Amino acid sequence: MSDLIIKEEKTEFPLAPDGLQDAVLVDVVDLGILSTKFGDKHKLSLVFELEEQDSEGRHYFLIKRYTRSLNEKSNLRKDLERWRGSRFTKDELEKGVDVEAFIGLNATLFISHHDSQEHDKTFANIETILPRKKGNKVIYYDQKSSGEYTRVKDREGYKSPEEYAAVNNGQAA
Repeated sequence: MSDLIIKEEKTEFPLAPDGLQDAVLVDVVDLGILSTKFGDKHKLSLVFELEEQDSEGRHYFLIKRYTRSLNEKSNLRKDLERWRGSRFTKDELEKGVDVEAFIGLNATLFISHHDSQEHDKTFANIETILPRKKGNKVIYYDQKSSGEYTRVKDREGYKSPEEYAAVNNGQAA
């Protein structure tokens, strides 16, 4: 057997705990237009940092991906309204909602574990986003980011939404 056989090394990340977990939104990432089983859709991701830490003292980070739409049936709109505790007004929807304005906002995430036979691993998925509460009071900015996370748009080698979409849709040069 050759000494040059190289195997893929799988990076194992600690699995975030399930149940209700306090978190702070640390990034909103515009993914551009991606191909989906329902056709091309403009996508974005919300990135949350959990208050909970792993055994090495690092915070868990979870991502939830959405179609970039505030249609009344869209998951993004449902989650944002549930999180802020009220529906968007007609006026707010007509003016547009700055999703980046939610960065720094505290939340309580309901996280569930799902086993994937395709990937042979368990994933922690954000099922819903709720306002963070202490007692009967909603807390908006109590939990701060640890600083462990760098926003995608601030990273070296950042790809614009169009570049990212081209790579992920198999159109990269």
